[in-house]
Order: sequence, then structure tokens, then C-alpha cells
Amino acid sequence: IKKEEEFRCLLCKNNKGNLLLEWEEGYQLIQCKQCGASSPNISFSESSGVAVGLEPKELQYEIYVKTIDRQYDYRKNKLGSERYRYIVERLDLDPHKMQLLDVGCGAGYFLSYLKDQKIQAKGLDTNLNTVRYCRERGLDVDSGNVADEPDGKYDVVVLFDVLEHLLNPVSVMKDLVRKLKPKGYVLAFTPNIHSLSYELMGNLENTFLPFEHICFYDLKSFNFLAEKIGLQIYSLDTFGLDVMDYLLMKEHSDNFPYTEKLHEMMVLVQGCLDRMGVSNHFRLTLQNS
Repeated sequence: IKKEEEFRCLLCKNNKGNLLLEWEEGYQLIQCKQCGASSPNISFSESSGVAVGLEPKELQYEIYVKTIDRQYDYRKNKLGSERYRYIVERLDLDPHKMQLLDVGCGAGYFLSYLKDQKIQAKGLDTNLNTVRYCRERGLDVDSGNVADEPDGKYDVVVLFDVLEHLLNPVSVMKDLVRKLKPKGYVLAFTPNIHSLSYELMGNLENTFLPFEHICFYDLKSFNFLAEKIGLQIYSLDTFGLDVMDYLLMKEHSDNFPYTEKLHEMMVLVQGCLDRMGVSNHFRLTLQNS
């Protein structure tokens, strides 16, 4: 835990902010007064980008495979098809000509779906288990750095739940911009800490993740980031599971099946929250000039 005077915003490096959320043993999330991003008051390892002493340990590969295999097909078809519509169809991209880079691709759900559609796509991930798993499924994935990719190659670069993990977001995003073709897109999904579910649940919201999620954004900070990396905000949407997450928390505490009894209401209200821009996940689309 850093002292108050040692705090630095991870996005703009400013040292002035307001307390947004607190957790155990002095852990605080501070919202920067200059750019609007929110960062914790903790020290980081420059090599790994995570809290000092909390570098992730690799799971034994057999355990990793067993964990991922259980829901692989469901996640591939559910997430893959939804992301395909949101990216390829919404942006009117030619699936036969486009090139896509998935940064932080995880187990390759989206890449596998794109492979079935015969779309050229590559993934990058720092987790060696992930890289091995994806390669065994015939996916083009490696553990290299974004900076090593060819400049001007990609029509789309995607970061699904990656922005919130970056220790140096401006630097990483500048590298990504160089990989884009003219008029190319960067799409990032990242938690919205200013959502209804955070208002209701505070630090119990399941995307808070102390020591893992280290930078949260809002419209002001997205504008700051876009300006620093030389891209324009094409669109900013929110989509979430705020109502379900809150009712599941209440189910646990009250021992009552709220999500079953209130399912119809839950779906309708969530649709309204998405349109109002207060759901718990941002979907940011940036475009190259």
C-alpha cells in the first residue's frame, strides 16, 4: 500500500485524486482529478504489471485444460457469435479480406469462432498455458509482444477485458495503433466502475477484483486515452449483467431465488440500463484516421 503522497494515476501519471472505493487493509481506489481514470494505491512490479508479490502462478497444464474444456464450446458459440456480430457485422467489415489481432486472447474462444468463419486472425497472450492450449486447437497464437507485430497489418485489434490490467495503457495502446491499417479499429471491452451494479454493490461487485483490475475508465478518461494515442472515439456502448449480479448476491444472503422469480423483470430492466449507458461493462470502439 502506497502512502497518499506516493499515488500516481496509471493513465496520466497525475498525483491528485478523490477516494472512489475502499477495500481491506488500506486498499483504496482513487479517481484521478485530471483524466478521470481510477487506480489503486498499491505498488507494482514493472516487469509483470501486477501488484508486487502477487505475480500470477502458472496452473499445472492438465488442470488448466480440464478447467477450460468444461465450457469451451458454450463460450465459443455464445461469446464468439455475439462478438462477431458486434465487430464484423456492425462495422461492415469484409470477412474474406480482414485481418484481426486479439490481444489477451485467453483460451481462444473468439479466435476459434473466427477460424470457423475462415477469417484471418491471430492472438497474443502472456499465459504460456493459454498459448499452448490455443496452438493445440490449431489457432495462431503466441506469447510475443504487440510491438513485434508488423506495422499497418490489421483492420481490427481487439482487447476483451484487457485494458483494466494494463500498467502502462498509453504506451501499450500506442504500439497497437502502429499495427492498424488506415481507417482501422481498436475495440476494447472493460468494466464500468460507474455502473448501477457498483452503485448497489460497491466493492462486492464481481469486476472490482483488487490487485488484478488496476485501471478503471469513464468517458473523460477514454477521451484522454484517445487523444494521447491519436485515435477517434467511434462509439461507446455499455452492456452488462447488473441486475442479475445484484439479485444473485441477494439470493446468497437471503436464500431466496430472486433471479428465477424476477427473470422477466431482470431482462427488461437490464435492456434499459444498457441503453442508458450505466451497465457494468464498456464497449469502446476507436478508429484510426
